[in-house]
Amino acid sequence: MLYFENAKECFESAHETILGRENAESEFYHRFARMIPDKVDVDTLVLAFKIALQDEERNKQNIIGFITIIPQYVRQCTSPEFAHEFREKFNREVLGLTQEPLPDVDYGYNEIEEDVIDISDKDRADVLAALYNASTPVGMGFEQYNPMPWTREIAEYYFEYFAKPSKDGSVHFKWIMGRPVTCTFSGNLVYVKAYNYENEQGLAQRAISTCPNKKRHTRVYK
Repeated sequence: MLYFENAKECFESAHETILGRENAESEFYHRFARMIPDKVDVDTLVLAFKIALQDEERNKQNIIGFITIIPQYVRQCTSPEFAHEFREKFNREVLGLTQEPLPDVDYGYNEIEEDVIDISDKDRADVLAALYNASTPVGMGFEQYNPMPWTREIAEYYFEYFAKPSKDGSVHFKWIMGRPVTCTFSGNLVYVKAYNYENEQGLAQRAISTCPNKKRHTRVYK
């Protein structure tokens, strides 16, 4: 079982870490710290958040601005394994997201440097659709969230009608229907550092690995 080893201390000092200043969100975390022990498992932490958020709603507090950022905050303080399991459970049980898991396939990916993926052997629309489908809404983006998954055809349409290439021909995406899909397509490369930061470390690589590779035709000489 995975544990969050210093949970109480982390939430008590929320303003000193990711938030940077005292505000309604950090005050919520300070109150939350009083509800939990210093070592918690994923199930207990999710349950505690359910109770705490219900209390906020009963007190007519506006939580929509930060409720979906909670997995990001937890990620700053825990192991990648705990953060991954927590994000999936929190999104499903607290936010009610009906997101499908990544397909159980692995075609691999070519990472030429950290968070820079060469997609020469993949279809860019497949890649954008995979990145979109793997992302979940953050902050106020939750109000624009559309649970319908994208197909390659939808991604191709989005590239054609909504992408705005820069002078060097690269295409930058940020928010799409409430989901943080921050990435840049430049030639055969896609830059995903910001995408992973806003979602989950390594998520872009895992999503791209589910995209089929292009079939290569080999000429036969007689």
